[in-house]
Amino acid sequence: MDPPASGYGEIMSFKRIIRYQWLKFRRLQGDPRRLAWGMAFGVFVGVTPTFPFHTITVLALAPILRVSPVTAYLGIWIMNPVTMAPLYLFAYKVGEHLLFPCGPLHLPAAWDWDSALDLLWRGGLALQAGGLLIAVPPAIVSYFLTLWAVKRYRQQKARKAAGGFHLPQDPAPSPGPEA
Repeated sequence: MDPPASGYGEIMSFKRIIRYQWLKFRRLQGDPRRLAWGMAFGVFVGVTPTFPFHTITVLALAPILRVSPVTAYLGIWIMNPVTMAPLYLFAYKVGEHLLFPCGPLHLPAAWDWDSALDLLWRGGLALQAGGLLIAVPPAIVSYFLTLWAVKRYRQQKARKAAGGFHLPQDPAPSPGPEA
């Protein structure tokens, strides 16, 4: 069987996938604040160093927290193979500076189980503490961006449905009295 003339075959391009997800996001129903809180929760969990448990955590806690599980699930995708290494390294460095200000962790001179477990414990603790700390700013930003995007889209949709959709470059009506 010959491939289609476009050359893409059955695989959608990255740009098309992003556009499709954006359109699905815009059409979500529900309270804008609940959608925004869901996105913020998802981004928060996505930035924390709990990679294998992101989906489980979000889908289990979203109903309990009364946030949108769909936007929470979308929010965890901030963490991906491209962003994982830099975010985890940054989280570790922040946690290390916060918890161990006297200096970085070093490999032990002699390897035994106690020193290896101590290093693993301290390194994991630094990673988790830093991850929780650096997850807060992106979660706050995502809340306000999502709230703004949902409200703006719905306002534009309502104006368009009412027939009063005007582009920003249209001249504004004159405020003076009509002659």
